[in-house]
Amino acid sequence: MTTVEGAARRQDVPALTGLRFVAAFSVLFAHGLGATLANDQPPQGAVLWLMSASGFGMTLFFVLSGFVIHYNYATLVTNGGLRGIAAFMWARFARLYPLFLLMMLVYVLVSQRQVAYWTGHRDALDPLLEALPYFLLSIQSWIYKIIGGGVLIDAIRGGSPPTWSISTEWFFYFAYPALAWLVLRARSVSVIVLAVCLWCVVWGAFATVLYDRAPQIDAWAVAHFGAVASAQDLENSFVRWLLYISPYLRIGEFVLGVIVAQFYVVLRSRNIPAWEHALGGAAFLAAAASVVLVTYLEYSPDVPVNVFRRMSMNFALAPSVALLIFCAARYRSAASRLLTSRPAVGLGEASYSIYLVHSIVLISAVKLTAGAVHGVAYNIVKLIVLMAIVVAISLVLYAYYEAPARRWLRQCWRKRSMPTAFADAAQSSAT
Repeated sequence: MTTVEGAARRQDVPALTGLRFVAAFSVLFAHGLGATLANDQPPQGAVLWLMSASGFGMTLFFVLSGFVIHYNYATLVTNGGLRGIAAFMWARFARLYPLFLLMMLVYVLVSQRQVAYWTGHRDALDPLLEALPYFLLSIQSWIYKIIGGGVLIDAIRGGSPPTWSISTEWFFYFAYPALAWLVLRARSVSVIVLAVCLWCVVWGAFATVLYDRAPQIDAWAVAHFGAVASAQDLENSFVRWLLYISPYLRIGEFVLGVIVAQFYVVLRSRNIPAWEHALGGAAFLAAAASVVLVTYLEYSPDVPVNVFRRMSMNFALAPSVALLIFCAARYRSAASRLLTSRPAVGLGEASYSIYLVHSIVLISAVKLTAGAVHGVAYNIVKLIVLMAIVVAISLVLYAYYEAPARRWLRQCWRKRSMPTAFADAAQSSAT
């Protein structure tokens, strides 16, 4: 009988770390455009298209998470019993929570609710205090709740709204042990390819059906939560929460990543001839081109409503992203060499810091320059400077806080006299 002692840590795949930076930079770049070039006006032209990079970045985060989690932890959580699942959860806690708690402290301290409280509005902190337990438990994206006249994920403010994706990730982690047990049953190439295709069809159909039912869902939400939940106020709407933020729709991307990781593991022992590396490189470029094409079909006003637009808040880019990840992990190409370069890997290690830091830097910049009107050239320079500041802060945070805190938590785990492989699993730096 296989025990936790038999769970071996997988060999690192550096290209996946490089892709983590691509995901974080896509979100940083898109949000940076919104804070600078958009100038509080509806984005148009090139700015509109470039801002859509955030959707690509989030899908890349979720599909990549499924791939990396399955690649590193599948055997542990299925063969290690409760102790294996505990090691998996501790590894995720050590990876995410130290920086998350630090940034939550910063978000609370700089929140406009905090400022309002100290300037005489004694009830300003009530929504913050009501929302804080949900954030600390990382369940703020799991439920739709109105607090202080707005949605739960925006109740604390101060740069905290993007943490919804961390909450959504935690839902995936709790679901993963059962998912891993199921996916590991697929061991042949043909079965896994069929599973990938079926999942894309089934989840795509599920997402489009919900989109088509948006008016009915919106009417139900208004009846239960009030006018604030209406789709007319898109940011606060129940429909946006359901289709874009909630883990119940985004788990489709995570599951696809898990299945593709199983495909990668099954093929890993097979030698790759030169022609297959060349084909893999071409497939990577084709997948990248399909990201651009699907994005056009999602958002172009010249294209009628189509299946990609109906999945634009969740699954539309997932198949393209899954192919990108698989080709980057398995094949040698110009793209994979770039992703495995020292700068790409180093920035990928700091990608989590980039994601949690970027919103507060951008918000601060907007407040400091409020009312100032400048030309496009100035705003482009401002965008570049802000992104450089975010990256610099993130690299420092990773080197002097995030990584040391993770190592310390791993050491705490190892001191509990667990089997070696059990401890090794807890110290994986997967994602």
